Amino acid sequence: MSETAKTTVEGALSAAPHRGSLLTRLYDQPLFLLLIVGSFLALSMIFAKSGPIVGWHPLGLLQWSIIGGAGLLYFVTKLLGAESGRESRRERSAKIRLLTYISITGLLFIAPNMIAVMAAPKVGASFVSLTFAFPLVLTYAFAVLIGLERFKMLRSIGVLAGVVGGVLLAGGGAGVSAEASFWSVVTLAIPVFLAAGNIYRTLKWPDGATAIELALGMMVTAFLALAVFNAAMGIPVIPVDWTSAAASLLIANIGAFAVQYGLYFRLQQVAGPVYLSQIGSVAAVAGLGLGYLVFSEIPNAAKIGAIAAVALGIVFVALGKDRG
Repeated sequence: MSETAKTTVEGALSAAPHRGSLLTRLYDQPLFLLLIVGSFLALSMIFAKSGPIVGWHPLGLLQWSIIGGAGLLYFVTKLLGAESGRESRRERSAKIRLLTYISITGLLFIAPNMIAVMAAPKVGASFVSLTFAFPLVLTYAFAVLIGLERFKMLRSIGVLAGVVGGVLLAGGGAGVSAEASFWSVVTLAIPVFLAAGNIYRTLKWPDGATAIELALGMMVTAFLALAVFNAAMGIPVIPVDWTSAAASLLIANIGAFAVQYGLYFRLQQVAGPVYLSQIGSVAAVAGLGLGYLVFSEIPNAAKIGAIAAVALGIVFVALGKDRG
């Protein structure tokens, strides 16, 4: 890792709260954060596919889930007395850098989420969840290209295995409708956006900014961008009927977003971009299980092959961390 990146991450870590409670200790544990964020990511994909069933347009549900999640996250952090941001005044240049950072992270966040919720009803929640497994190898590849990490043979083998997994995953859409085939290809853009976001957030983390502050800023920016898009495209942002099922799904998704992104930036603080990318691997496994339990989606041979290839890639990326 470059000296600039190290300084950025160390500065972010120094801003984190350090209390003695169990929750605070868990808040510092990368594995705990990884499992929670990844599982809630998969859960949000299940909710996305459920939206049309109860009368929601996927992007309408996503719009209110994002801003509702931000509101819930803000309320909970205030209730618990956690830091939601710096109270001291920032210099004008620092404010501009913070707004720029929040805007870019918001766009890199909303783009893959828009693709995910639109594609889930067409290609299946498990397929969408699987694409979230690939940012690990892509993030490492980007990190090597820009000099954030050194090239290591074992990790490069992991990247290659991830590419093979992507090809198998794309092939898993063969034999379906033309619309589903189109969305199968579009869905593969998700890991590219996520990997770019992983690298950007580490390199450009604003001095003194807390994880909660950045999460809230990202979610508000994403909400505004999506609201403008939905209005311009004439996408309905309320369900066909306000049934109990429609309201319950919205409430559940708001809770999922608050948990997922309330811990997302903290995971990046304590573990860095490559480790963070493994949330997709957790989401892929959890998504396949949830897809089977909720929608009876049975993985085909291509998906199983993709899982194996991605798992192999993850192993080699991890083994190559301290080896040449």
